[in-house]
Amino acid sequence: MARLTKLPCFLLLCLGSFALVSSGSRNYTDERALLSFKSKVSSGLSNLLTSWNGSSHFCSWPGVFCGRRHPDRVVALRMSSFNLSGVISSFLGNLSFLRRLDLHGNQLVGRVPWELGQLSRLQVLNLSINHLQGSIPVTLGGCNKLRILDLSNNQLQGKIPHEMGTLKSLIVLSLENNDLSGQIPQSLTGLQSIKYFSLHSNRLSGRMPSFWGNLTNLKILYLGSNMLLGTIPSSLGMLSSLTSLDLAHNNFSGLVPTSLWNISSLMEFSLQLNMLRGTIPANAFNYVPYLRRLYMDSNQFHGPIPSSISNASNLMLLSLSTNFFSGIVPKEIGRLKGLNWLQLSGNLLQATEPKDWEFLTALTNCSKLQILGFCDSKFEGVLPDTISNHSNSLTLLSLYNNRISGRIPKYIEYGAGNMVSIQGDIYSYGILVLETVTGKRPTDSRFRQGLSLREHVDLALQNRVTDAVDTRLSLDVENELHTRGDAPYKKKIDSIVSLLELGMSCTQELPSSRMPTEGIIKELLAIKDCLVGERRT
Repeated sequence: MARLTKLPCFLLLCLGSFALVSSGSRNYTDERALLSFKSKVSSGLSNLLTSWNGSSHFCSWPGVFCGRRHPDRVVALRMSSFNLSGVISSFLGNLSFLRRLDLHGNQLVGRVPWELGQLSRLQVLNLSINHLQGSIPVTLGGCNKLRILDLSNNQLQGKIPHEMGTLKSLIVLSLENNDLSGQIPQSLTGLQSIKYFSLHSNRLSGRMPSFWGNLTNLKILYLGSNMLLGTIPSSLGMLSSLTSLDLAHNNFSGLVPTSLWNISSLMEFSLQLNMLRGTIPANAFNYVPYLRRLYMDSNQFHGPIPSSISNASNLMLLSLSTNFFSGIVPKEIGRLKGLNWLQLSGNLLQATEPKDWEFLTALTNCSKLQILGFCDSKFEGVLPDTISNHSNSLTLLSLYNNRISGRIPKYIEYGAGNMVSIQGDIYSYGILVLETVTGKRPTDSRFRQGLSLREHVDLALQNRVTDAVDTRLSLDVENELHTRGDAPYKKKIDSIVSLLELGMSCTQELPSSRMPTEGIIKELLAIKDCLVGERRT
């Protein structure tokens, strides 16, 4: 009977709630915050924000989502890729029920408002791929329910706030492709839930902290393209769930901790462009069965390539170029059935007797192999006839600056043609130019979702060229503007554009469309004359 008496009260409550919503009830604090946001932005999409006015309830406005329990309160503002320009209103900090703020992929400028730190319910903050400047607000440390923080691909400066270490619930921290400086704060050891941690492509310096072993949930760690130095901490080896580790393009020195070769979950391992030394342990590949990509090029590694490499049975890409590896290439490398990229150039590897070439015969088992390079080494003698068995898959065979004789199959050329041509080397040179200016490689993680290095550069040339330029180079160019004025700045920008256009010309798909060697030399001399003339003025 008691339950029956409560039923009318429940019905009255439901009817009251319905009447509240249907009568157009609105929270004026939230409405004012949204209208303030509208007043500071504009959209290139026609009529997108015209409905943001008092004639309709704000919960029906495009990009605005209200709650179920609190139907007159904004819980999400999702306006990614709305072609918005302008600044982010500080009044968004008054949306006290907001759980998700997603404005990524727009043209927003200005600073990240410190008032966003007032949003105690906020779980997702994504402001990536804009043109935001200034520093990261220390107040964001107050958003203790934050699970995703993505400020990547902006122009943020300054240090990473120590207060970020208080975000115990944070799963994703993405600050890559900014202009952040200083050291990685020790306080980030507090990110106990973190799974994705990316500070890639900034100007972070100093030594790597040693707290990594505490971040037991970490799966992806991207610290490449910074100015970090010292030794790599062995505590990284405690990350038993780690799948991707990128430490490339820094100033690391010393030995690679043996503990890193024990991370059995590792799928991608990037160490290139550092000053690391030592050997690869003989049993290094016994414990990384899922490893798919290994970059160790442009360091000071020496010794043999271990035959245990055959145990990394999922390896697709192996880049060991520009080191001091010696001895013969182990034939066991031919057991890597999924291998499609093998770059061994610029080492002390050798082949002087027919048995030393067994690796090349073994590689015929790698039916997916497309890129094979072992130039600038100590290979000599006659290429085995089995080289012709690679013709169906191989698109680039680079073996110059050795003492090799024999015949090369006519199908091996990087491009769409079927004639042997020096244009394959032109292509390689073009890629080198693009890598040097952008600080990125065609195999970087950002280019695995469809967009290529060439397309990345092409977009930048059409819009804002500095978006494609290596952070350190662009910083030097910007400094030129502040210290010497417009003319020297413009000359440097013009030279960068010329280099990028040269790289694009050399990497045309059809070999016949690529710039000839004489044209390359002429273009390089013109760029040099421009820069030298600029220095003399």
